[in-house]
Amino acid sequence: MTKIKDIPKIDRPREKFLEKGPDALSKSDLLAILLGSGIKGINVQELAKQVIKKLNKDFLSVTVEDLLKVQGIGKAKALQITAAISLVKRFYKEGDNNEIIVKNSRDVASIVYDLKDKKKEHLVCLYLNARNSLLKKEIISVGLLDKSLFHPREMFAPALELRAASVIVVHNHPSGYPEPSEKDTEIAQKIAESGKLLGISVLDFLIIAKNGIHSFLDNLKNKEDTDYVADNGQMTFFDLLVDAKSMYQYEKKKTGKSKEKASSKKDVKIIDLFAGIGGFHLAFHNVGAECVFASEWDEAAQNTYRRNLYNVSPELFDSGNFVGDITKIDPKTISDFDVLCAGFPCQPFSQAGFKKGFEETRGTLFFDIVRIIKKKKPEAFFLENVRHLLNHNDGKTFATIKKVMENDLGYSFFSKVVKASDFGLPQHRPRLFMVGFKDKAIDFEFPKPIPLKCTMSDVFGGKCDKRIGFTLRVGGRGSKIKDRRNWDSYRVDGKIRRLGKKEGLKMQGFPDSFEFRVSETQAMKQLGNSVAIPAIQAVAEEIIKRIKEHGKKK
Repeated sequence: MTKIKDIPKIDRPREKFLEKGPDALSKSDLLAILLGSGIKGINVQELAKQVIKKLNKDFLSVTVEDLLKVQGIGKAKALQITAAISLVKRFYKEGDNNEIIVKNSRDVASIVYDLKDKKKEHLVCLYLNARNSLLKKEIISVGLLDKSLFHPREMFAPALELRAASVIVVHNHPSGYPEPSEKDTEIAQKIAESGKLLGISVLDFLIIAKNGIHSFLDNLKNKEDTDYVADNGQMTFFDLLVDAKSMYQYEKKKTGKSKEKASSKKDVKIIDLFAGIGGFHLAFHNVGAECVFASEWDEAAQNTYRRNLYNVSPELFDSGNFVGDITKIDPKTISDFDVLCAGFPCQPFSQAGFKKGFEETRGTLFFDIVRIIKKKKPEAFFLENVRHLLNHNDGKTFATIKKVMENDLGYSFFSKVVKASDFGLPQHRPRLFMVGFKDKAIDFEFPKPIPLKCTMSDVFGGKCDKRIGFTLRVGGRGSKIKDRRNWDSYRVDGKIRRLGKKEGLKMQGFPDSFEFRVSETQAMKQLGNSVAIPAIQAVAEEIIKRIKEHGKKK
């Protein structure tokens, strides 16, 4: 390792700073000056580079704990860095005397940006005047959000003192996910009602986390970035809260029924493995089943899944039963369930994956399904994969799967290649469906096809030259329309149009309300990896029917 004294003087951070000024230095050079010295075997420049590489994205929000995770950074150096950042922030804040107008949830997020990285839960209040200008930001409580840790008077006393016209309340989730818990909704309602009694408008209640923000006002109005300042007067969070038409988040409080009681009505419980963005979950939910456990390793897909399915199955998320890597999960910790659902990774058996099968790591994930079934012994399983699995390795891979399910686990085994177009969707998308039951006496038949419900003209909202579209894929986007590899370009009303997420959702049978908070490219990848919901739903309905019929015969 090169020692700092062996580097030419003009290239050393301190000398370069004195000679050429701070603009001539890189971020790591500036940090090296702050650190002062390296450690044994690593000079100060290399140490600074390691810190920047690891924490560059979140550097302004870095904590002592974060820095201590970097090899070579002890408490002293961690304190030096965090103290310097805090000092700069303090001067910047005190020197910024410009009026801050808070217009929407994005403005709030920029004011409390540091909350997303806090390790403890914070409750913060923003006090605004009649022009929605920020008067003060104050931390109300630190710790678990609970009514015992703060009283509304602690929040509204400064509002009365400042003569604030309104307040906005912000709470962080150290877990990284912004979806509200049952406790959040209770606290939000309590605060809104208290403000109404005092004549102080509670404009909004926001939850901020690393993976996004949740605005109760935006959600109740079913839109993003609701304006807090309106020409004809602003409806507050409380006003919408007590509007029965907008109370879907608070239905529990209206009906007096808990989420647990509501969910217990569902007779059949499923688990959703290799869950993607929730196609299996939605399909089974639509036919009256409850998802009690789900696993998806991809972080971007997790975010989409959570955003769209929290309101469908809040208990799944609140109980910690939505997890990442299934290989690290002990089957004993999984809640009891009736049907195991898994669209296990298809790339090892597909054209795109060069058909490597069980020789590739993702292919071996099939055996995680096996160990869960072996331990939990559910009533049935429903597996989905590409049709190429049937012929992979001269049919030996499929034969192995069938043998394991029938001989090793003792389940029946039914399989069929099912097209999305057989169940109303305008894409062929042939997929291999595999279904089995613990009781081999159950006779199962795959549902019969139904007529096409929409065409590609319906998908695009114009006359398309193809009635049924290409199968949605993961890669290879953007090929020219005459290229044999093209799958996302179509001629519509005489013009070339390319599929986007809006069209992709329709082709896969997702509801119009389904949302993506990722790039267009990432959204199309997630859709390409998903399942055709109507096809899954038709089979799910038949599985549940057979399980219930069998239960009555016992």
